[in-house]
Amino acid sequence: MTARWNRPSTSGEDLARIVGVSPSNPAEEATSVPPRFARHLEGAAHGRRGGERPWVAVARVDGIDDMREQWGDPAAEEFLRSVASAMRSTLRESDKLSPVGRAEYGIILDAPSGDDVVAGLERLVRNVADMAGRDHRWSGGSLRVGVTPLDSPDAAKMLARARAAVARGERGGRPVTMAGAAD
Repeated sequence: MTARWNRPSTSGEDLARIVGVSPSNPAEEATSVPPRFARHLEGAAHGRRGGERPWVAVARVDGIDDMREQWGDPAAEEFLRSVASAMRSTLRESDKLSPVGRAEYGIILDAPSGDDVVAGLERLVRNVADMAGRDHRWSGGSLRVGVTPLDSPDAAKMLARARAAVARGERGGRPVTMAGAAD
């Protein structure tokens, strides 16, 4: 699959406004659910493909604040657009990708099992790492993904569970982490 390098002309503030979070309020970002993601989640909860189960993931781009400090907001925003494009090139056309925070993306995808979804998301992480490795400005950054089965129509609950899995993965040094019962 060929990567599509879409570069929308939105600033960080415009992007934050579109996805429904305030760039200056991380607490709001952690609890809000962008309307676009909520619509994708609602659609996934109702339309399943045969033999596949819907999953919700959050992909967090770490190290972007350091990039902003050293190279400025325009470079960081361009890099985030490249990350989103690299993720889109890895996902299937039926999978949904939406920004859910300043450096977070919500992903809704179908897979037959947890092992299959983790394998697919590990490919996504490798693809983004390959792309990012060609950008000298992103040294020391990483992409972490938390994933959970879609078992509730409550978008805030699903995002919170996937974000908790990301946090566990950060502590454990894993790029992709499945949500546990405690999440």
